[in-house]
Amino acid sequence: MFLPPQEKCYLLQWGRRLVIALSGVSKWYQRGQPVLSQVQLNLEQGGFLYVVGGTGTGKTTLLRLLATEDSASQGEVKVFGYDLARVSPSTLRAIRRVVGYVPQNVRLIPDFTVFENVALALKLAGQPFISAELRARVIGTLERLGLQGRHEALAGRLSGGEAQRVAIARALVRRPELILADEPTGAQDRTNTWSLMDALVRANRDGATAVVATHDPEIVRRVRKRCALLKAGRVFMEESLCTF
Repeated sequence: MFLPPQEKCYLLQWGRRLVIALSGVSKWYQRGQPVLSQVQLNLEQGGFLYVVGGTGTGKTTLLRLLATEDSASQGEVKVFGYDLARVSPSTLRAIRRVVGYVPQNVRLIPDFTVFENVALALKLAGQPFISAELRARVIGTLERLGLQGRHEALAGRLSGGEAQRVAIARALVRRPELILADEPTGAQDRTNTWSLMDALVRANRDGATAVVATHDPEIVRRVRKRCALLKAGRVFMEESLCTF
């Protein structure tokens, strides 16, 4: 990832780079109860972390902070070693280009085709021209997610499950350094759930750091990774397998 040299401040822990470092992070809205409270969380390069917990425990808020879509009320959020509250606009844009974010609200452009929605992610990441190689990458990514032959369909005519998989393809096609997926299997049947999880695990094996928020204990049991359990706004780490 290219970032301005004068702003490089990577954190090192035992010789490895920390991609995510949260220190004393709290978030509240309109003076209400805190959604997140004094969160401490580190994730090294190449790590895979589930964020689990019930509805309203702060999973979406945590991912929005990491995706630079919201800011902490208190504490420090660092991504790739950069304090998100202090970086320049140019550095913030550079960070966003290497983050693949899958929100619960998939945010497809309904009047664009599936292909155009996914290709747009490449353009926003700095690819002004979609070459034949990039076109093949888009179509291949869609096919791996069970969307064969759907690249010319209008996004506004997709089922909920299809739209969710297009959003995941949009995140993965740019080959991001950090993947943030908020309930990415919520609209999927079991077959597509495992295809989707396989795509995320493959991206992780290829070097991407991944954070996946989920309420599905079956995923956590079958695809075993580290877990962060969110409860009452606080994070409790489970080194091998979360318990619900």
